[in-house]
Formats: sequence, structure tokens, C-alpha cells
Amino acid sequence: KKLFFNLRKAKSKIGAYEDGDMRPENVKQIATDLNVTEEEVISMNRRMSGSDASLNAQIGAGDEGGAAQWQDWLEDEDADQAEAYAESEEMEARREMLMDAMDVLNEREKDILMQRRLRDDPVTLEELSGVYDVSRERIRQIE
Repeated sequence: KKLFFNLRKAKSKIGAYEDGDMRPENVKQIATDLNVTEEEVISMNRRMSGSDASLNAQIGAGDEGGAAQWQDWLEDEDADQAEAYAESEEMEARREMLMDAMDVLNEREKDILMQRRLRDDPVTLEELSGVYDVSRERIRQIE
């Protein structure tokens, strides 16, 4: 962090205004002043002196519509909003249908269905047969 925030100031202090690699004596001076290694100074200088480019920069001769720009090649990798909305609506419709279907079940049937199908860690037929004092096969039938 210290190097990142102080490199430009240190370069201007010693008069090292070049954009490319600095001279070895300048690197050594900055490394000593900031108490970092020379390799760190060189690496940070290279990262900081990389030129920024506009996304509107043209990247070749275009057809009638003009040259293409860098921004033309960018792609949003997030899900399409319309698709996300449709999935949300479908999930809500399914949830409503499940609730409507569960309204016709009695308490034991609801509990068995919730324990066996709606939990992240489903309960076994054996465990539920012990709770309701019926066979595993009967739990499976109710499910």
C-alpha cells in the first residue's frame, strides 16, 4: 500500500518522470526511501505506468457505420433481468401451487411431506415410522 500511494510522489521528488522502466539508480533511491525492495518498485512502476485506454477507442477500420469500439466487445455476464424476473415469477407460482395442494392434506400428511421432501436434510422413513407408530411402508404411501 505504502509503495502504491507514494511511488508517484517519490518519482517526482527525484525527477524520474519517464513512463517506462526507471533507471537503476532511481529504482534504488526509491526502494531505500520507501523501505521496500527494488523488485517491488519495478513491479509497481510497471503496473502504474500501464496506459489507460478509453472504451470508446476505435479498434480498426469499420464498414459504413464506422470503426468498432472496445465497448462493442464488452458483455454483461450477469443474468438477463427479464430471465431473472421470469424465474422469480415461476418460483412464486410453484410456491402458491404447493401451498394450495398442502391445504387439502391433514396435519400428519403435511408433516410427513415436509419432513421427507421439503427439508435440506430429509428424515428417513424409519425415523418417521417411529414417530407415527406405523410401518415404513405406510409412511412411504402417505408421502
